[in-house]
Amino acid sequence: MLPVLLFSLLLTGCARQEPVNETLPILNQLREQQLAEQPQLQLTYQQEEATLQSNQEQQLHQFLAYKDPDKIALISGPGPQTDMLASARLASQRLTTLTRLLGSRAIELEPRYDPMLAPNTLLIRILPRGEQATITSSAAQ
Repeated sequence: MLPVLLFSLLLTGCARQEPVNETLPILNQLREQQLAEQPQLQLTYQQEEATLQSNQEQQLHQFLAYKDPDKIALISGPGPQTDMLASARLASQRLTTLTRLLGSRAIELEPRYDPMLAPNTLLIRILPRGEQATITSSAAQ
């Protein structure tokens, strides 16, 4: 009698429970949260300067010392110019200067240019081992 009772409870219990299909929204939420928590630092250049101000350079070194990354992406936004070619040249100069500045550290550097970032913006993103930097609209946030 007990097995029949358990079987009937099992059937009625299963029949009453509605299937929960909320897995995908939860996974999407976790992914967005993970991207938001990805370590990054955003700095700003002054006008058409190719180097960071000393306080921002110090902030960069402190960030890298605290996080101790193996690999980072240096993502430069455009310069303040309206000419896209001149803007890209300035971004290239900035990335070259940063690469020289950080070259003595034991960090793999991936310099990138992202014209979708705000003008005079530098984004330093810490990358997990073996991952390429992806430039998306979420990178600018």
